[in-house]
Amino acid sequence: MFWLKLQSFIKQEWRLFRDTRIGVQVEKIPKDKLSQILINQVLARNFCIFLILATTIATFGLISNSAATIIGAMIIAPLMIPIIGIAYALVTFNTRLISYSLIRLILGIFVTVGIAFLTTEIIGYRLSGSEILARTEPTLLDLGVAIAAGTAGGFAKVRRSVSDAIPGVAISVALVPPLCVVGIGFAVSDFSLSIGSFMLFLTNLVGIILTAAIVFLLDSYGSWKKAAASLFGLLASLILITLPLNFSFREMIIENQIRHELAKRHSKNRDREESLITQVNVQLQEGKIIVTADVIITPDKLDNIDPEENLQQTQKILSDKMGQPVELRVRVFPIDILNFEAD
Repeated sequence: MFWLKLQSFIKQEWRLFRDTRIGVQVEKIPKDKLSQILINQVLARNFCIFLILATTIATFGLISNSAATIIGAMIIAPLMIPIIGIAYALVTFNTRLISYSLIRLILGIFVTVGIAFLTTEIIGYRLSGSEILARTEPTLLDLGVAIAAGTAGGFAKVRRSVSDAIPGVAISVALVPPLCVVGIGFAVSDFSLSIGSFMLFLTNLVGIILTAAIVFLLDSYGSWKKAAASLFGLLASLILITLPLNFSFREMIIENQIRHELAKRHSKNRDREESLITQVNVQLQEGKIIVTADVIITPDKLDNIDPEENLQQTQKILSDKMGQPVELRVRVFPIDILNFEAD
């Protein structure tokens, strides 16, 4: 009885899926109409207004270290429109659309960076919070997000039934916040912030354009033969971008593994040492890994352990785990614990 019901349910769901898929294919937007829609969206008068508002909100969110505020800015940010326009123009050879889209995109970049710079200068902000720092070290994971977002963005543009997905795509890929961090970096004279965040923006930009262009071609918009040169250029740019991203990704994975090993070792010895690892920093240098860890411990427990022996054992464990030399640096901070009994 159960299997009959399950079989009936699966057949019913498959029919619904098939009917929905056929309906979506019927709603595909014609080529000429899609070109005009994209041109109208790129040239919309409210583009600059929404961009200024999104940049202001994102900058305030970054300075106040508020993730919710930054997400709000991404919802109204219009930069996704000219980027999708560039992808479509490259495969259909619409010179008018690519000209308008490039102008809007370049204008948007300068406006966003400029507003973020001026806002930071007026406020007098000088310290970088976690939301800012999180956008300065892009990895291959960010490229993966950009590729998925570009695919979703292209698919949403050619089908009316899924056009509501565009705000979600804008949130996932985050175009305005990295540019805001570029402006903030200039304002605080920390150019490493600006370079790292602009690299994140380029990663998103190239990933979205390439994958959205492929989606348009797969949906029979444009010609593979004519678009080959553009796709090759985008692919070459993507490969160049992946070189620093791969290093950052590898560093992130190694840091995660080392944190795990330190936490596991600390968990085994917590009854004996009663210490707390507060921070771990990992750097890759010339074939070795440099690990810097901050540890707080009570003075009486510090007297009961041999720091040199402990460090040698930990260093050997990490070196064996990572398969390469590990240089371990530990900064110890003695603390006193005060206990007060309730009356």
